[in-house]
Amino acid sequence: MTEPVLQRVFSNLLGPTAVMAAGTMGAGAAASLILTGAWFRYEMLWVIPLILPIFVLSVDSASRVGLLNPSTGMFSQIRQHIHPTVAWLIFAINVPVHLLIGMGQMSVLTSALMSLLGFYPPEPTATADYAASYHYWEIGLSLAAGGAIVWLLTSGGYQRMQRVMTGLMIVMFIGFFIVAMTGLQEIGAIVAGLAPSIPEDLAVPGQEAIRSSTGSIIAIVGSALAPAALLGIPYMCAENLRGKPDLPAELRKSVLNLGVVFGGYSVFVIIAGGYALYPLDNHAAIDTVHEAGKVLVNAFPEGLGFLGPIIFTAGLLIAALTTFVVVVQVMCYFCLDMLGLDWRDVQENKSFQRLLVLWILLPAILAPFWSFPALLKVLLLMGFNAIVIPLVLVIVLILVNKHALMGDYKASLGRNIVLLAGLVLSLWLVMEKLPDYVQMITG
Repeated sequence: MTEPVLQRVFSNLLGPTAVMAAGTMGAGAAASLILTGAWFRYEMLWVIPLILPIFVLSVDSASRVGLLNPSTGMFSQIRQHIHPTVAWLIFAINVPVHLLIGMGQMSVLTSALMSLLGFYPPEPTATADYAASYHYWEIGLSLAAGGAIVWLLTSGGYQRMQRVMTGLMIVMFIGFFIVAMTGLQEIGAIVAGLAPSIPEDLAVPGQEAIRSSTGSIIAIVGSALAPAALLGIPYMCAENLRGKPDLPAELRKSVLNLGVVFGGYSVFVIIAGGYALYPLDNHAAIDTVHEAGKVLVNAFPEGLGFLGPIIFTAGLLIAALTTFVVVVQVMCYFCLDMLGLDWRDVQENKSFQRLLVLWILLPAILAPFWSFPALLKVLLLMGFNAIVIPLVLVIVLILVNKHALMGDYKASLGRNIVLLAGLVLSLWLVMEKLPDYVQMITG
């Protein structure tokens, strides 16, 4: 009796929603969550249970469009059932934004690589020679990483690497879990963080920078309700479909991968950041991979604490790689679909292969010339995500309520209420809180 249950559990951990969960648990989410904990302790925990139902049902709703219409891409559906202008508008927004997201993930990846080599971002007091040397290494490693990813995705090497990547992600997850469990000695403050409140903005001592609490909220929401996830999951589900779609089973996978796994991960990371980094004297100034790596020091026995930053940095590297791969894949889908070409990711589709190389190498070439701390890059880009979310949620709402597309599986009243709640939340963040976020970045 036990074996079938375990088989069902592990089968639910596979498929497009598992890929999307892995991409969502990437460097963007890690940066948003770890810095939220480091800057504001546990005061933002309430955001996670608030967005999880919206996250699960919005991705599941978008996936149903692909499952029930596997021969037609998402952008083609938008053109046919909403308006071509809307499709081109969304496409025009997504291309530059996801180029920047790719650049942000590549920056985290190269920053993590350099940190593992003992080469850290130059401090304000660093010599000009060190700053120049760091920049040259950054350029070289970014190009080398881009070339390696091209090989992984075009030679089948990526599949061979999955076990190693999964292992490192599990080690980092366990590390966050251990630190979070240690942090339960502060259970009173943790429980208090589940009550919605927006803390005061945090000034960085000795600097003019401000850590905006609303900026952190926007970044967390943007990392979960990513437009790439909502627009990309229909393609992945259509490609993964074998036979007749089992929508209840797909919903269970969404709940497990996006609700339980991503939700637990998010809570652990915030608690770990709040417990391990917030007490540090310089917690408000933390914005680099090397500094954030201290979060896992307490996950290891005394004398082995030095392993914490190494595991964190290696895990963040894998997280950045995972998200980068997902971004590259969905942008290939978007571009080919908009051009009316075959968008399926199969070896014989040469257009997909060529576009894959372009979307890998372009961010790798440009990323080193974007001067900004790596973790703050992805935090900024999660905010950009939040700008596009309302429009994408409107599109999902329209499509899942089209009888011509969904047939008997049109969205129920309850599903529509949750999706509308997500729309209201995203509009509130954009209209009322984004100016604070912009001020944090520019001021």
